[in-house]
Amino acid sequence: MADPNPPERFGRRSVQADALALFSVLWALAATWHLLGNPRGAPAWAQALLTLGIGLTLLRPGAVVPLGVLAAGGLVTVWEEAPLLGNHWLLAGFVNLSILAALGVGVARRRPFDRTDMANRVFPAARGTLLSFYAFAAFAKLNEGFFDRSVSCAVYFYRESTESLGLAGLQLGGAAWLEHAVIYGTVLIELAVPVLLVLPRTRRLGVLVAITFHALLALDRAHQFFDFSAVLLALFVLFLPPSAGSWVAERVGSVRARLALRGERLPERTHLAAAGAVTTLAVLVTVDALGPQGGRSIGWWPWQAVALTSIVATARYLRQERTPAVVRLRPHHWAFAVVPLLVVLNGLTPYLELKTAYGWNMYANLRTVGGETNHLIVPRTLPLADDQDDLVEILDTSSAGLARYAASDYALTWGQLRTYLADRPNVRITYRRGGEVVHLDRAKDDPELVTPLPSWREKLQLFRAVDLTEPERCLPTWGPAR
Repeated sequence: MADPNPPERFGRRSVQADALALFSVLWALAATWHLLGNPRGAPAWAQALLTLGIGLTLLRPGAVVPLGVLAAGGLVTVWEEAPLLGNHWLLAGFVNLSILAALGVGVARRRPFDRTDMANRVFPAARGTLLSFYAFAAFAKLNEGFFDRSVSCAVYFYRESTESLGLAGLQLGGAAWLEHAVIYGTVLIELAVPVLLVLPRTRRLGVLVAITFHALLALDRAHQFFDFSAVLLALFVLFLPPSAGSWVAERVGSVRARLALRGERLPERTHLAAAGAVTTLAVLVTVDALGPQGGRSIGWWPWQAVALTSIVATARYLRQERTPAVVRLRPHHWAFAVVPLLVVLNGLTPYLELKTAYGWNMYANLRTVGGETNHLIVPRTLPLADDQDDLVEILDTSSAGLARYAASDYALTWGQLRTYLADRPNVRITYRRGGEVVHLDRAKDDPELVTPLPSWREKLQLFRAVDLTEPERCLPTWGPAR
């Protein structure tokens, strides 16, 4: 069926349609960087669906159906990657849920290709999703561990980033004032971003600050953050004035017009080449031609170029566009408020001890275990599950994956240990549980120990490793047994 809203001359297209085109390109690029950063997170068939969505969206920026395919691929990979799921991709999953809901409403109302209608439904829900996520991420850092420079994740990643870039001299020998500045600067920026984005008078500044801050975080070459920053970039742009998409479209159209007068077809060829190059990278991940190191190495450089371009373009646009950034925050319909509400509920899960992974608490030194917390505002948790009351300390094992917990004084919940050993029943292990030391030549000698949790619990209720020392150390890698 022909698209009743075909691409028209930029001057005649709606502002919302142009905004949707800009968002869809950034969303497809974010999906590509996710694949490059997590090449083995999902099975090939799920990555293939996501890759199809990337290719179609880049070929037809702003078209509703390709964006729907991209959203479907994103949701499928969220489920397949769980339980080892990054916070950024779960955030993207919630936005993709809004996209599919909007597409469903369009089909029900017989307007499945209406780009303006899609933007009007998706954008407010996506903005609410980002604000809820970011507020929880910032709030999680208000704890004793994050402000202790000996263990703070802010200091850890500052050191890692500067060393990975060959700029260790910027650490100034671990100067206390500098490391405190890194900690307090991180907290202040993260707390300020959602406030700046909510207030109309400061929204423009908030977008520029947020994009720049996350571009700096993604400079780290030892621990890739470009997948996280790419998802946030696409969502931060939604807080710019609605004319931002048209501003970009006009400049692209101006270049096309000038080249067309010369009889050149370079724009079309360049568009196809760029879309093909990005899609090819996604295909290489899908066919397992790029491992983790290769994907991250290839993904780092293009992200730096896009991040810098985004900062410069945003600054230039805001310099020319002086009007306040008036954007809709209230959902188009009450039903679309469900998604931001789910984001809030997910942010509460660590404090309810329903799970401690992908709960918007990443890299925060936050401890929420057994009713206790190191948070400066939340004095105690409200446990709705007792998994963290049953901790296991690994003393000795033949499994390299478990040995690192013994060497670093981290404990696992009994459920996470069972999930791990269910796939490795012949592992030799000695552990302490409830004060009792147990030795097994083979884990399967204890049938309960190799009985996995129900599949839904394994995916949805993941608990990170529990630090047995104080203060709570930064956990820069996945903490559950895997």
